[in-house]
Amino acid sequence: MDIQFDRPSEAMAAITWLICSADDVGSVEERNFLHERVRNSQDFADMSSAEFTTLLASTRTKLFNNLANNGFCLAPIAVDSVIQSANSILNETQKIQAYEMAVNLAESDGLVESEKEVLDKLRTSFGLSANPIRS
Repeated sequence: MDIQFDRPSEAMAAITWLICSADDVGSVEERNFLHERVRNSQDFADMSSAEFTTLLASTRTKLFNNLANNGFCLAPIAVDSVIQSANSILNETQKIQAYEMAVNLAESDGLVESEKEVLDKLRTSFGLSANPIRS
């Protein structure tokens, strides 16, 4: 199944879900990072806290109602679909910002192998040559 995003901010929110669900554990550190750092980034700066929370919730619903998942973690084919759709709607600058956001979000509670795999897919699909993932 494919998915389409209506606007870049929705694609960015979907990328946060890829990271938060990659290891089957949404952590307090990830939640705090989302609300303290991501919400205040230039991509979401015009949103109130309530609007940002609504965007995250509606994006999660869209992803998990339309793509293969186990209730918390998207299936690999679903991850690929999200990345392809994000790739088609984000401009080059937004792709860099989305990737950096994803790396920082993944590192907020300790980077694990499943998150590295998602980050590698993002980097490759977005055509980014630099890889800021720290081992």
